[in-house]
Amino acid sequence: MSKTPIGKHPAIKLVETRRGCAIMESTPRIEVWFHGELFDTLYFNMSGYRGCLPCPEGGKLDIGEQSMGTYRKEVVKLNREFGQQA
Repeated sequence: MSKTPIGKHPAIKLVETRRGCAIMESTPRIEVWFHGELFDTLYFNMSGYRGCLPCPEGGKLDIGEQSMGTYRKEVVKLNREFGQQA
């Protein structure tokens, strides 16, 4: 069951990909899509993922080296903020 209301699309989507990975890279990268355009790529770095997420104010949010679960929770919060602006 989707948490997104019918007719509404989330502003930020995370998509798993192998694009851009080195041969020995065992963990897939995660593309950050913002309104249908590629914004950034999250990559695994030693003990967590690194990368940036878009902010409602127009900047980039860097939450540091975190688990994918932490990034997903942050995306839910940001999508809620983007939804309130619309």
